[in-house]
Amino acid sequence: MNPRDFSLDTLLANCAQRHAHRLATVDGTQRLTWSELDNRVTSLARWLLARGIAPGDRIALLLTDGAPFLTTLLACGRIGAIAVLLNWRLAPAEIAWICGNAEPALTFVNPRFASLLAEADAGEVHGIDEAHAADGFFETIVTTLHGPFGHAYDLGLGLAPERPLYMMYTSGTTGRPKGCLQAGSAVAASALGFAQHRRFTPEEVLLSVNPLFHVVGMQQVAAMLACGGTSVFAGRDDDSAAILDLLHREGCTTTSAFPTISFPWQGMNPVRDGRMPLTNYTGGAGMGRPQIYEFIEQEWDARVVGGYGQTEICGFATFIDYADMLEAPRSIGWTLPHVTMTVLDPEGQHLPPGEEGELCLRGPSVMLGYWRNPEASEAALGHGWLRTGDLGTMDARGRGYLLGRAKELIKTGGENVYPAEVDAIFAAMPEVADAGCCGVPDRQWGEAVKAFVVLKPGHTLTRAEITARFKDRIAGYKRPRYIEFVDSLPRDPIGKLLRRELSARPVTPDQAA
Repeated sequence: MNPRDFSLDTLLANCAQRHAHRLATVDGTQRLTWSELDNRVTSLARWLLARGIAPGDRIALLLTDGAPFLTTLLACGRIGAIAVLLNWRLAPAEIAWICGNAEPALTFVNPRFASLLAEADAGEVHGIDEAHAADGFFETIVTTLHGPFGHAYDLGLGLAPERPLYMMYTSGTTGRPKGCLQAGSAVAASALGFAQHRRFTPEEVLLSVNPLFHVVGMQQVAAMLACGGTSVFAGRDDDSAAILDLLHREGCTTTSAFPTISFPWQGMNPVRDGRMPLTNYTGGAGMGRPQIYEFIEQEWDARVVGGYGQTEICGFATFIDYADMLEAPRSIGWTLPHVTMTVLDPEGQHLPPGEEGELCLRGPSVMLGYWRNPEASEAALGHGWLRTGDLGTMDARGRGYLLGRAKELIKTGGENVYPAEVDAIFAAMPEVADAGCCGVPDRQWGEAVKAFVVLKPGHTLTRAEITARFKDRIAGYKRPRYIEFVDSLPRDPIGKLLRRELSARPVTPDQAA
């Protein structure tokens, strides 16, 4: 069957029929079966129709992760509305800009984030508490029948699977955020490819800790719709210890926990009563071998895979097993079943194995385009491939290698320096907790490499010692000419380094290496 024939609504319909009495979500004290979740989606969909919401209207979600978020997203899909997934880490002015661009007719907001809407025209605003009070606004809606009763899926009749389902706004590394518009069929294709590769079954239990406004969190929860598994949502205020307790209590078998969450687990008695339920762990790829991966593989006997992807292709597009990471630490692996990858030059010509160019992707999970931004859409999709903006190569076996973002490439004295290559040298230093580099202006060479280094507690390392360790590891022009010791590095919600913020910091003579 063509992946474009599926949507999240068809996946939900399948789960409600085949797995009606199995757990769909665990959210605090609330536990919903697939049948209960489906009924709630229908009730909310009918309520939205009664409010005048029509196909194509935007509904903004400024919510914590959990059953209300998922219910609202699925209800949007059922009636053809477009969910606008707002990042609650943004500032009020940023939220206001996104709302001005998306023009939501209605916004659901968790009260703890209400102040973020202070400057926004968010349409009709309704608060949703995460406590699931029986007499609360949201619980009343989703447990009440609205409008004349009919078959639940009659609501979506005539709505094509490839209609838009949601918008995620990109991080805006090249300017204003862009609204990445994804079809329901694209999200479903991504979920099915993910679940197929990981061999998920209805017995799968996801520990969901990645925000659902981010594509990593969304793809994993969607994969539970694809296989009939259970999504267990960690609490917004849970720390690493509470999340580890939750993992054991619910018997979670798979996750993609942030390093800031999973690193501390090593010292928290993670194997309890001789058991560790976690059997699958998804992380990043092409960045060497993080210490936590080795720990999870050897101490927990769990299968680790690294992955690479983008918002524009609904999440992970490639995976690489841990054994292959050891063989090729810089590799991002092979594509998922629904994705094709190639390397193109600036003119759109395919490059042979080993030659450096832009990694490009194709498949049913590629975005429809950027909301109200035809120029950016054409630039990203104009050659019939998704132009990722990432530089890389492929080997003769079809395995990809990530060199870095095209816009983050450092040009020094006519030579190319890929920041990730420099970062990998720091990753091997036992004194270093975190590090990242960027290009800074240089009068002689055009640009120079500057490194930002976070040392582990109780450890010391001088600039001269760092320079000496680089000497036989990497070409001279790639070595950091400036080094700044910092307490932490700026990262986005899934841990991606924000190099643009680093490059904006001042360079001073005392930082010279």
